[in-house]
Amino acid sequence: MKKCNVKMFLIVLFLIFGGSSFSSAQAVSCLRESSLKWIPFFWEGDSISGKYIEKAYLYVPVKIEDLPYDFSMQLDLGTSNTQFYGIPLKPYLSESTSLANKLGDYQGTAKDALFTNVNLKMGNVDFQCDILHFQKRGEEIPKDSLHSKTPKHIGTIAPDIFKDKILIIDYRLCRFSVLDSLPAEYKDLPAKTFELDEGIVKIPFRINGTEQKLMFDTGSSPFPLATSKERALEIAGPTIIDSLSGPLWWGQEITFYGLEVNKHIEFDGVVLENTKVYYDRDGLWEEGVFKPLGIWGLTGNACFFDHVVILDYKNKLFRIDRN
Repeated sequence: MKKCNVKMFLIVLFLIFGGSSFSSAQAVSCLRESSLKWIPFFWEGDSISGKYIEKAYLYVPVKIEDLPYDFSMQLDLGTSNTQFYGIPLKPYLSESTSLANKLGDYQGTAKDALFTNVNLKMGNVDFQCDILHFQKRGEEIPKDSLHSKTPKHIGTIAPDIFKDKILIIDYRLCRFSVLDSLPAEYKDLPAKTFELDEGIVKIPFRINGTEQKLMFDTGSSPFPLATSKERALEIAGPTIIDSLSGPLWWGQEITFYGLEVNKHIEFDGVVLENTKVYYDRDGLWEEGVFKPLGIWGLTGNACFFDHVVILDYKNKLFRIDRN
């Protein structure tokens, strides 16, 4: 949409809704409604260590090939490849010849396979994508629930689907959009350059006066910040004020301890106040994630619940809309 048309559109909205009662922010919001194809997501809660976390997982409702059932997949930008979980998916393969015929060999590991050119529908948007098949991942669905209306959790949506695209996540309204180019209404927002490592986004935080790289991980909602024990103690007091234990490492039990941050943490002009930093007791994330990626740690959804995040995978630019 050209700038002159945008201005005309705002003027029309102004006249329709009556000058003083309709703000420019509301007008821009209406413009975004009309120019973007939004895909809904929902928050799945979970009890971890006896504590109920309302926004534990970010789930996307999906349809798969010709199957008439409702499924869900976790939007997890902290992993590289979109995947189906073999255990819950298995009963449905016999019902869909279309899907079963797309399952072939995969060169990565002998135990897993690859679905090629799968039609994955999110909201009203169709995606054609290759999806890994992890045969031993996921939970079995009871037979009497296979055809119920409750969405079945079937896998993970990873950033390989968004390669060279623009991903806009509207946390406030629980929706996201995928585009080929940045909409005009977002172009004036300041942008931070990020690094891209096999789809993993590394964004620059300023931590205690030093710029550090953090993975942006939508699969880690409970943690505003997570790092190693050593680095956590550099920015926080030693007293453990929170702990979380559960199958938080691809089904493996892991325990995290939370400390109260007492140093300056900032990203793109936003200062993180009254926040916590977590580390896992056994150092699994340090050895399995942080060291291999060469990062300080990770940040998840918790830092951005009140904002709109724009990830430009094509140009490696990260923007935040705080309006």
